[in-house]
Amino acid sequence: MAKMTMAQALVKFLDNQYVSFDGKETKFVDGIFTVFGHGIVLGLGEALDSDKGGLRVYQGKNEQGMAHVAASFAKMNNRRKIIACASSIGPGSANMVTAAATATVNHVPLLLFPADAFATRQPDPVLQQFEQVNSLATTTNDAYKAVTRYWDRIQRPEQIMSALINAMRVLTDTAETGAVAISICQDVEGESFDYPDSFFEKRVHKITRIAPACDEIADIAEVVKAGKKPLVICGGGVRYSEAGEALEEFCKKFNIPFAETQSGKSACLSVGQISLPFIR
Repeated sequence: MAKMTMAQALVKFLDNQYVSFDGKETKFVDGIFTVFGHGIVLGLGEALDSDKGGLRVYQGKNEQGMAHVAASFAKMNNRRKIIACASSIGPGSANMVTAAATATVNHVPLLLFPADAFATRQPDPVLQQFEQVNSLATTTNDAYKAVTRYWDRIQRPEQIMSALINAMRVLTDTAETGAVAISICQDVEGESFDYPDSFFEKRVHKITRIAPACDEIADIAEVVKAGKKPLVICGGGVRYSEAGEALEEFCKKFNIPFAETQSGKSACLSVGQISLPFIR
């Protein structure tokens, strides 16, 4: 057992997450982007200052901007490396909602830690708290529910264990990945708990290639052969599976042009030389 604050446990857990793709193992969480403010500086800020491990700490200037940068970082690393983002309560949290929606729509992993109101509700209201008269349980962070793949609120220090494990499950799921928002109540960040050592052991999340069924391949072959002017559309799946070269070779061999979606851009490096000569 290891006694530490919830924020310290969060940092230590993130520092021990890895992914494996085609047998190559890489560190999953590069670091944390943050704008330190009320609700986060004395919890997560203290934890990062005392022992950030192998994580990098990036000082953001605007919450929306840093979250967009984090999503871009994940995409450029083919979704196998991320930068988490943390913000203060209220407007700081609200600023990341747009980035969360963009990441979820585009299936890009984005891990967010917006600070939340006091779980005890004794200091109530706090600065920039979203005061809903119909429910004191509602805060700015409830806005994330509509734009994330996974949402949680930490109101007890031990809850961070199940929340982070579920977060990693979603973030490393190639089909269902997107934004994950874990709201961390500012008083709970500093509460201590005896965490089991197993929670901090190195975890390797395997990203596997799922082979298509033979009948699906046969169906696609029939559709291509029957088409008068077939066109291959290169999407994000080509990019993230690093299949761009294979797609180029296929289109060259069968003289089929291809186009790109936004997510598929840069998957095929020689798009200009490959696709244009085949336009009919």
